[in-house]
Amino acid sequence: MEKYRGREILGREPRETINLESRHNPEESISLVYYIKTRQDLVKTAKEIARDETTGSWIGQKAVTSLFRRSQADVYKIEKYGPSEGVIYIRSPLSNLNPEEGLLYQLMMLTIGGPVLEFVYYDEVAFLDFELPSKILSFFPGPQFGISGTRKLLGLGPEELIVGTIVKPCAGLSVEEVAEKCYQAALGGVRFIKDDEKMLGPEYCPQEKKIRLVTEALKRAYDKTGQNVLYAPHLIASPDKMRDWARKAIDWGVTALMFNPLIAGMGYLEMLARDKEINVPLYAHSGGRSGWSTGPRRVDDVVLAKLLRLAGADYFQIGVMGQEECHIASLIPELLLRLKEVFTNDWEGIEDTLPVAAGGLNARNLVENIKAFGSSFMGLAGSSILKHPLGIKAGVTAMNQAAQAFKKGIPLEEYAQQCPELKTALQME
Repeated sequence: MEKYRGREILGREPRETINLESRHNPEESISLVYYIKTRQDLVKTAKEIARDETTGSWIGQKAVTSLFRRSQADVYKIEKYGPSEGVIYIRSPLSNLNPEEGLLYQLMMLTIGGPVLEFVYYDEVAFLDFELPSKILSFFPGPQFGISGTRKLLGLGPEELIVGTIVKPCAGLSVEEVAEKCYQAALGGVRFIKDDEKMLGPEYCPQEKKIRLVTEALKRAYDKTGQNVLYAPHLIASPDKMRDWARKAIDWGVTALMFNPLIAGMGYLEMLARDKEINVPLYAHSGGRSGWSTGPRRVDDVVLAKLLRLAGADYFQIGVMGQEECHIASLIPELLLRLKEVFTNDWEGIEDTLPVAAGGLNARNLVENIKAFGSSFMGLAGSSILKHPLGIKAGVTAMNQAAQAFKKGIPLEEYAQQCPELKTALQME
């Protein structure tokens, strides 16, 4: 399988590679990678993008200054896929940024908050990737727990799979019903539970009472199983109250938190990750991601993944291998493998983010995801666990039995003949 480099060029090879002189030292620059399609000259358009993303055109009355020249990004490589279509590589000098003040925000403004997605002198544009010099990585918090930290919290070995679930239905549940679902799932052996993204704390299911009851339920389950379970309720506070709400939730007993930084803002994720009093893993929800990453003017999933990891996301949903009837994110296997790589490869002091396979995960396609990702992912199955005809506990058992079948090298259907929970689960799909 080829390595993912962008939807627009998947399965294609460049016709020509043009290498250009750059005035900038790679160790003092950010490398930016964009796909563009234009009706104008490709090289000229690439240089205009580099210019407009930093200095813009010189408008002084005197001669252009050396500082202005040094501050302007330039193009160092172009891969042509057609006469006016290609991937452009830009170096943007670090000297335009202030690492001591909000570097994440500055990075986003430099790369996507400026005019690059707005101008009309090209028809299509995608921000595909970026690379940062080592010297500025320490200015980002990164995840506080990641894969190894999560395993430590749960008392799991390095090769044990983390299976979790999602509280569904997402509305119309009392706090008692939520707690009971969590209790049954914990008895079955899940190690992580999160709220559905549409569970928003209405009057009939208030947050504090829900959290306290779920915490009590998980303690009762622990007394029977001896297994820790992380619970991440949906953090729904307004920006000015988000930090205080998170601290309160921890006081009420939560062991993780979930919110959507693609909607609330990456800066709020960074704020929570830096707060020493918020000492629980942060689940960054992916809702709305395809609105960013698809279309003729877009930000690629790879870019979002890198930004989330820098900002401090401990967990993020990448999609599901073998599931083409749920989320757009799951349609490109090459992308899923690339996202897993982005979240788990060595990044010079930045902790890894645990990739989450969710969005149609079930006992049948779990094996395909284990084959693709090994044990370095979290498998979250919502409906397939909670709708199991034999009950929630049986739904969890079926997922674990599917993992056992793979580990033992026994075909799923064959193994299911001795496992009624798995057999029933396979009949559901």
